[in-house]
Amino acid sequence: MHKKLLTVISLLLLSSTLLFSKTLVSVNGHTITDAIIPKGYEQLDDTKRANLMEHLIKEELIHSYILKQGIANTPAFQDAFTQQKTLAEEQYKKVSGKSLTKEQIRNIKGSIALVLYQQEQFKSTTISPAETKAFFDNNQKRFDFPDSIEFANIITKTKSEAEALINELKNSANINEAFVTTAKAHKQNGYMGWFGKGMVPDNLFNTAYKAKPKTLILKPIKTEYGYHIIYLLNKKSAGKITYAEAQENISKILKQQRVIQTLEDKINDLYGGAEIIY
Repeated sequence: MHKKLLTVISLLLLSSTLLFSKTLVSVNGHTITDAIIPKGYEQLDDTKRANLMEHLIKEELIHSYILKQGIANTPAFQDAFTQQKTLAEEQYKKVSGKSLTKEQIRNIKGSIALVLYQQEQFKSTTISPAETKAFFDNNQKRFDFPDSIEFANIITKTKSEAEALINELKNSANINEAFVTTAKAHKQNGYMGWFGKGMVPDNLFNTAYKAKPKTLILKPIKTEYGYHIIYLLNKKSAGKITYAEAQENISKILKQQRVIQTLEDKINDLYGGAEIIY
């Protein structure tokens, strides 16, 4: 989540290349301009523009609130801010020839603080066994799974290339290491993880599912993406995840939901008492 939000910050700054910033709204005395949003917002219809404005207001309210909590004084914040500001500054200068404005820098600070704040809230939130069990009992269908395979995968453009790689792999002393090395050589991750029936092309799934675990499929499998070299790691028949298997993930889901709900409640509370001037 941390990396995703920081990437969004950079994209917003890169897309904001206006020579002059236009004031959009004032929130508790803080002026918000269009320097922190993508160019072209003027083309939005009334509903989308109103939604954007509400988002900017609420974002300012929560940023301001969190920055006052002292999180900006922590080493984690300082490290993240230094790295992100440097990156954003370099990228912004390339596309605009200008330095970041104070408002853009503050927006970066607020976004980083929000990420760290949510992480802290997640760590401090506790979910009882009764809550996880109730979630499991009330959402039984979510814990059903279809026939599934766990596999590693290398994709080539041609059948002949795939066949050549399969011949190399099947003669290797250690198929696990060889597959990883070959995948990296082709700039691919290799390991794909678990996929249920219907989540990958049918011919790929059906061929792999027929094999035994720890088996290299000796013929390339053609799909719209190219020719697949498949190494089946494991498989399991359709069934239901037990409560013991699901409890940890359920706890994470409920913690995330609680953090988000608490944050939304706080934002709405701040919004209700804010001085907003258009």
